[in-house]
Amino acid sequence: MKRKILITALLCAASLHTAKSQTLQVIYETQPKMQINADMLDKNLIEQIAKNSKTKSLLCYNNGESILKPIKKENENASSGINIKINSPEDVTYKNHNTNKEISYKDFFGKGFLIESELKKEKYELTDSTKNIQGYTCTKAILKNGEKETAVWFCPNLPVKDGPVYTGLDGLVLEMVSDNLTVVATEILIDATEDCQIIAPAKGKKISRDEFDKMVEKRMKALEQSDNSDGGMVIKITK
Repeated sequence: MKRKILITALLCAASLHTAKSQTLQVIYETQPKMQINADMLDKNLIEQIAKNSKTKSLLCYNNGESILKPIKKENENASSGINIKINSPEDVTYKNHNTNKEISYKDFFGKGFLIESELKKEKYELTDSTKNIQGYTCTKAILKNGEKETAVWFCPNLPVKDGPVYTGLDGLVLEMVSDNLTVVATEILIDATEDCQIIAPAKGKKISRDEFDKMVEKRMKALEQSDNSDGGMVIKITK
């Protein structure tokens, strides 16, 4: 009996070490929450827009470094000869957990910005809620910022402090839900053999995180006041 318990313990330890130190790749699917005027478009077209607005990204992690980058896709055509083309920002985020640094490339209204900052651990509130995502048991944590709330589901059995958003929580984030989008893992590869270069972005105008956040806030307020619908994601419908 003691021998069996010891073997089990060693196997669990090896599994955790593998997830932490070797190559880990995760594919995430992002679904933005969209406000579409139903009076202007028919139901089928609205469903096609929602379907085509989904984007995918790839997270590559290896020995304390990671990169999150978009996966390019061909937009699907809607029925009746209508083509829906969606141009979404191709943001890239590099993290170095060994030096506690983050370097991000942000595409904002057609302009590229390079943001370098420290990894900031947010004050997430742990809950008792759990659910299964891609075969992994995840725990729910909530971050409150005024009236806004972000919920994440992270997996303690994948002890990598990473994901589509940095939380500082002891586990890989497999799902995130905010006021404007939902991001969920659709595929997880431990000890992945496919090559995935982890290189920090270098292009774009250098700007601080505070400066970028203020610029985004100012632009969003201006759009709300002018009732302008253009933004980070551009939708074009042609026949």
